[in-house]
Amino acid sequence: MKRSSESPSSAPELVGELRDSERIIRLWRDKASLSGGPPPAAAFDFSRMTNGDWGYRFLINADVVDGDHAFLVCGSQLPRLLELPQTPAHGTPFARHLPRRYRHLFIEGCSEAIARAEPVRMSGAVAQDYGVVELYRAAFLPLAAAPNAATQLIFGTFNRRLGPKVWAADTFRQIHSWVGEDIRSEDGLPLL
Repeated sequence: MKRSSESPSSAPELVGELRDSERIIRLWRDKASLSGGPPPAAAFDFSRMTNGDWGYRFLINADVVDGDHAFLVCGSQLPRLLELPQTPAHGTPFARHLPRRYRHLFIEGCSEAIARAEPVRMSGAVAQDYGVVELYRAAFLPLAAAPNAATQLIFGTFNRRLGPKVWAADTFRQIHSWVGEDIRSEDGLPLL
């Protein structure tokens, strides 16, 4: 049975699934199976980002020629997590707005999704100042593009968790412990 949306009523198996990266990939794969490749943007209801329903999701216009990618739409929670303005600056490359620690992640995620023409999962840890470590999870999903197009839309999700402060000697042990635990967001809900 194909799902046309991600609501609990149409997808009962997703009710217990709280990891957004897995939900968005499952949704993308369902739409891709109907289109025979990366689904078109019209297959998704991006208005769900602006009303808070898809708070950690984004839509990026990826410039495949010069790599100047720009956010088109962001979920309500994403600007806070990525220290972005509440509304993305349309047409302005996101490298100017993203914190340095996440620029490579977003550029690489978009590039890999375009090259593979399939979802790309990314997760890891980045260090902030004063021993604070962030764990993140992201998914980048290419949408259908015209042949030889200079841009392609990338649909995705991003979330992170701030870990406790660690010192150099403890960093490896702490990160190793976190990777195996059930990661929770700042509001106590399971992350992604």
